[in-house]
Amino acid sequence: MRGIYRAGLLSGIALLAVTGAQAQESGASTSATARPADAAANQDVEGNEIVVTARRTSERLQDVPVAVTAFGGAALAARNVDTLDQIAKYTPNIRFDGAAALSGGNYNATVFIRGVGQNDFAIFSDPGVGFYVDDVYYARSIGGVMDAVDIDSVQVLRGPQGTLFGKNTIGGAVLINTTQPDLNTTSGRVEATYGRFDRMDAKGAINIPIIDDKVGLRISGATLNRDGYVKRLFDGETQGNRSAQMVRAKLRIRPTPDLTIDLGADYTRARENSAPSDLLAVGNSPGITGIPFLVNYNRYVAPSRGIIAPNGQPTLNPSYITDSPYETWAGGPNDNDLDLWGVQGVVAYDLGGATLKSISAYRDMKAYFTRDGDNTPFVFRQTTNRDKQWQFSQELQLTGKLLNDRLSYVVGGFYFKEKASDIATADLAIGLWAPAAPPPYTPAVFIQNYTNNRSYAAYGQLDYEIVPRLSVTVGGRYTSDKKIFTSINTRQRDNVTFVNVTKDATFKKFTPRVGLNYKASDDLLLYGSFSRGFKQGGFNGRPLDNAGEVTEYAPETLDTYEAGVKAQWLDGALTTNFAAFHSIYKDIQLTVNQTPTNFVANAAKGKIDGFEFETVMRPARWFTFNAAVGYLDARYTAVGAGLGPTQVLPITVNTHFVKAPKWTLSSGAEVSHEFSNGGKMALRTDLTVYSRIYHDVANSPLITDDGYSLVNARLTYTLPGQAIQLSVFGTNLTKALYLVSGNVSGAFGLAEASYGRPREWGVSASYRF
Repeated sequence: MRGIYRAGLLSGIALLAVTGAQAQESGASTSATARPADAAANQDVEGNEIVVTARRTSERLQDVPVAVTAFGGAALAARNVDTLDQIAKYTPNIRFDGAAALSGGNYNATVFIRGVGQNDFAIFSDPGVGFYVDDVYYARSIGGVMDAVDIDSVQVLRGPQGTLFGKNTIGGAVLINTTQPDLNTTSGRVEATYGRFDRMDAKGAINIPIIDDKVGLRISGATLNRDGYVKRLFDGETQGNRSAQMVRAKLRIRPTPDLTIDLGADYTRARENSAPSDLLAVGNSPGITGIPFLVNYNRYVAPSRGIIAPNGQPTLNPSYITDSPYETWAGGPNDNDLDLWGVQGVVAYDLGGATLKSISAYRDMKAYFTRDGDNTPFVFRQTTNRDKQWQFSQELQLTGKLLNDRLSYVVGGFYFKEKASDIATADLAIGLWAPAAPPPYTPAVFIQNYTNNRSYAAYGQLDYEIVPRLSVTVGGRYTSDKKIFTSINTRQRDNVTFVNVTKDATFKKFTPRVGLNYKASDDLLLYGSFSRGFKQGGFNGRPLDNAGEVTEYAPETLDTYEAGVKAQWLDGALTTNFAAFHSIYKDIQLTVNQTPTNFVANAAKGKIDGFEFETVMRPARWFTFNAAVGYLDARYTAVGAGLGPTQVLPITVNTHFVKAPKWTLSSGAEVSHEFSNGGKMALRTDLTVYSRIYHDVANSPLITDDGYSLVNARLTYTLPGQAIQLSVFGTNLTKALYLVSGNVSGAFGLAEASYGRPREWGVSASYRF
């Protein structure tokens, strides 16, 4: 794996040395603004004229003084993106992983941008990166690994976002726009895919004008099915499969040219097995020390269970470690269910020189996911979670221009209400409460956590052109977040409720943004900015001993100084963009999951320096090349203390940030040929390279990736007439072995990991009408 990583890094750096800098997207297949239905896949964007909505108005990407990467729907398809976590492979300084540690849920996301994010799926932990789908904020990381079905564009904004969006997000924001109805044209698209692991996907969308220029309806849906890629040797089942269905309906009503009403509804249903898992170490292995639960379990409990390990012993021992990372002896529950739905209404009214917009939404989530954390037939470390959540949000926004368009403004107000519950079990060393077993007794518990959140905010941003080509940006946001948290925990050994506590707190903050932007020419933008990000505090929800463990942790803040250059050359054939930043990170909310020690505490201070450097080249119509490199130097400058006697932070000032590789690199090339009969052949290849990645806050060597490379390819033939398209593709062609999450518990003497998908191939056919 190290050899592949080094070779990929060297080849990627060589490519960058030839071509220069930072890019947002392949001009051959991208436009990141809403367009008429089905136009995205056929859009041929000359000169890389990508349009984004990063500042709540449609602008050329090259005119936006923000570090943003944008992908159109066709660009996502060309890169084999079928779930949105895969966009991280083509975006610098972002980690977007599923299968969050300790969860067992495939769709439970952990997202970090520039080293800032959240590594926990729990309902009491708030994400550090915000997700907006059609302007609606999604509050939970559960269900965050969304399917890329009928997507018009995805935009990744790096750095604190708060003066333009409903919910403040400290690390960055991901804006997902689904395809809007076309009011005049009947159209549609169907696609079928077959591939490895008996993959059978079907996707479709249809656009129906109901009243020309007045009312249009778009309905899209998909069924996604794939066998798991990890085999459970105990019972023959698999992990990491796909079995999901989704449907979305969007109705656009335009009764007058000044008034647009967008109504939408969506539903996703998944009935899958648990996320992939693999046992890495048992007992006295490197990186694991102090194993009292495992020693006592093997002495007093395991021999009475009638379970024989592969080495013939009646104990939980290292013989359960398999030779293949895609095999496990797990014998516990194997479920991963999700029901996710929502409705929304967006009303936009043109006032003449200004637009008033209302965004109303309700969303509902139910999830059930399980995990066999010991990866054996024993009931030694298993968890189940039944989570429910609903949210309501209302945003009002006014955008416009004044003073002969020299002044642009956005002002808004945001209200958010959420209730969520997590009913869980932690079956830990079951049996250690028996009279023959001495302490430590099992901390196995029934868990009931409830959270009731409310948020108010007012925000605004002004962009004023001081003199021609020189403008200043001033923005601010006031946030008031209130949390009410209840934790009820019952010990399994004696059915005693040892925690029953309710706590509440309100977190208020003003966060500013200022910037200076100089448009030296139509093709050259220079900018500098300062922004402050804020994430509310909260309460620990994993007590295993007493109510004192339900401690309150403080909000965290991030001050970011950024400077950037965006340039186009050679009549748009070459785009080079660069952004450098320095961030001061305070009261970092550090998640420690080393069962039975699980908590969040503020890890004092840190600094993050880095840059993003991207380029797109299109020297000829038939050839496009893009490359990107991200660099991060994230470090602690001071280390705090835990909030209670059992909360010991496993870090020093020399510890590395979690999910913050120093280098991320991607490059891709697309070659196409148009035949005389009107057909077109296109071949695209992509390379992604990561340097070392630490998957837990303690930098445990057992779950540290030394670095790896991923190679994907797709060959597409479009038949004459452009209606039928045939493709063959491959992902992870070099069979790289890499982690998406992992966990090490010294007290239980175990280390486990979830590996990413192996090499896969597929064929697809689509028809457009």
